[in-house]
Amino acid sequence: MNFTNHLEIEVKDKPFTVNSKVVSSKTVETKILNSLDKVIDVRYFGYTTTEEVFEKIKSGEKVILDHLYIKNISLNEYRKKYQIGETELITINGFSAQNAFLDCDTGTDFSFASFEGGDIDFSNSFFGTGVVNFYKAQFGSGVVNFSNCWFGQGNINFQFTEFGEGDVLFPNSKFGLGNVSFINAVFGNGNVSFEEVDFGGGDVSFHYSAFGEGDISFHKTKFADGYVDYRRVDFGKGKVDFKRANFGDGDISFEESEFSEGKVTFRGAVFGEGSVSFELAKFGDNDEVVLDKVDFGEGKVSFYCTTFGDLSFKGCHLSNYLDLRIDKGNSINLSDTIVTNIIDVKPHKNARVLLNFLNITSMRNLGRIFIDWKKNNVYDLIANQQDTSLQEKAEQFRTLKEDFNSTGLYDDEDKAYVEFKRFEMRANQQAASQKNIVVSTLTWLKHAFQNIVFDRMGLYATSPIRVLGSMVIVYLIFSIVYLVLPEIVDAGIACTGADNDHISFFKRTFYYSAITFLTIGYGDCLPQGHIHWIAPLEGWIGVFMMSYFTVAFVRKVLR
Repeated sequence: MNFTNHLEIEVKDKPFTVNSKVVSSKTVETKILNSLDKVIDVRYFGYTTTEEVFEKIKSGEKVILDHLYIKNISLNEYRKKYQIGETELITINGFSAQNAFLDCDTGTDFSFASFEGGDIDFSNSFFGTGVVNFYKAQFGSGVVNFSNCWFGQGNINFQFTEFGEGDVLFPNSKFGLGNVSFINAVFGNGNVSFEEVDFGGGDVSFHYSAFGEGDISFHKTKFADGYVDYRRVDFGKGKVDFKRANFGDGDISFEESEFSEGKVTFRGAVFGEGSVSFELAKFGDNDEVVLDKVDFGEGKVSFYCTTFGDLSFKGCHLSNYLDLRIDKGNSINLSDTIVTNIIDVKPHKNARVLLNFLNITSMRNLGRIFIDWKKNNVYDLIANQQDTSLQEKAEQFRTLKEDFNSTGLYDDEDKAYVEFKRFEMRANQQAASQKNIVVSTLTWLKHAFQNIVFDRMGLYATSPIRVLGSMVIVYLIFSIVYLVLPEIVDAGIACTGADNDHISFFKRTFYYSAITFLTIGYGDCLPQGHIHWIAPLEGWIGVFMMSYFTVAFVRKVLR
């Protein structure tokens, strides 16, 4: 029913029957009219009065309102009539209101009701336009069924309601423009279903409510544009399902909520313009929190100081600020995401972010990732992943390398680039090992050369100090070769000039190695014997390494 529509009620003095059985002596015709006063729906009900219901409650009889219309049923009026205290529980020994119409001008009141006698059924019923009040009502061990109900435009109050141990069912129900409150409501160990509920236009609050061991479903539920409040909710031990829920444009809060053991999924949910907060929420250490393909809208999304097992955003378009400065978690999956804003994983001050794995495979990063190589243990977050290939790990390091560059964290960029090249080389070698022996051997030799020359000597031109140290080592190696070789084969170093006559062979050797390595070539010392074949190699390596040092040094200076 559209809330711009209105009702016309007419009581007719003729029997009302259901399945050929007379339900009441009068018939109520209800017409739903649109804003142009055109009739769009007509329904019929039997008729009863509050006095008849009150008599049944007082006598302890079961109250059956199936297919009946009743106006202004109120336990508050019952208390006044029988002089009962305002907070005293009123026992109703069995209750059913299937396909009923509980109409009211001001409100339908079941506050402080104690429903006993098995299942309580309000399914397919209409409530009037006033307030619907179940404040501190208590339900027994049976099923509580509000399936396919229509609530009017007033506030709906289930605060402090105790739902017992049976299932609690609200699927396909529709709420009006008023606020819906389940604050401090207690659900038992049965399953709880709000599937495909339309919460209308007001605020929705489950603040401080508690669930038991059953599964909880808000699958395809539509929330209003008001505030959606799940703060400090105890979601119990069952699975929690918000798949394809639509949260409207209001703020949404799950702050300090607790999820004990079950899987929590928001897959395909849609958030609007408001902020989404899971700050200080506690998911179980083994909980899987699934937000795959969620549309987070435009508001801030925060998981600040949250604890969980595995958290997945796979396939999301993250166009808002995402605060992942968590307290503790096993893994965060950001694979296949498109990032156009900020993802913040970097701990601030003395805070911690305890995380084992961070998966950013195939991320299209058009925004920024705030992450610290050391504080976040970035290498371990990616290198220790069990479910990604070497090539995927390489891609992740490359993504971070580009991000560090854009944020000016050049030292972290260098670390990420080195790991990208290392994992890329290992991935290529792994792929080559699956081919024939010739390809595998050639690839191994190629990678062995790259590992020694590009990686070990200079960390892929990211460390001029490393290159300089490597130059010293290579120079010393050639010097020692020149020193030892004459003891083994026909080799020597001949020097001319008065100054060289008094220099020992040891000093001449290191001098000759230096001018050869640095390609100075004074011509005062010449190779003899087999050193002829070694000296050109040292000269070539010297030229290469000086160029390598120049590239690494200039790269550092320019940045």
